[in-house]
Amino acid sequence: MSKKSEARPEERVAIGKIVGVHGVGGTMLILPLTDHPERFFKMKKLTLEKPSVPNRTVSVKKIVPYEGKDTLFLQISDVTDRTAAEAFKGSVITVSKDERTELSEDEYWIDDIIGIRVLDTASEKELGILEEVIRTGSNDVYLVRTAEGQLKPIPALAEAIRSVDTEAGIMLVTVPEGLWD
Repeated sequence: MSKKSEARPEERVAIGKIVGVHGVGGTMLILPLTDHPERFFKMKKLTLEKPSVPNRTVSVKKIVPYEGKDTLFLQISDVTDRTAAEAFKGSVITVSKDERTELSEDEYWIDDIIGIRVLDTASEKELGILEEVIRTGSNDVYLVRTAEGQLKPIPALAEAIRSVDTEAGIMLVTVPEGLWD
């Protein structure tokens, strides 16, 4: 029995999530999950993913900022009432990896650095594996799982992160004095 090939989830990247509805006319609220929310204003179609529901591509009628909020208003074709809009709540908006925004030289996709080996710059001793990135607002914090199983933080600042080689899967860091004591 042959299965038709399907895109694996890791080939797509989440850039937003439909978190609610607004009013009775089918308007939805998007919470951007990207550092570049302006990208939504150029999008004519959105791919929506929701657990146990087939992926769906919808046509955008309108996307505008919700003034004073961190969300955007979304109107799509064929959705004209609140009940229809409610069905989309919880859907994640995804793009393929090649549709991601261009990054500057010192920026990295979170999914490209999760699982990377973290080494001490001076000794080249392995400190652990980067397991999680916490977005704090001021600077990200990388959580490194040590060989002893502890999760230890490293601020994502130039003074701490010396180099990142996603191809080799290695990040060289200098742990700020006293942070891991």
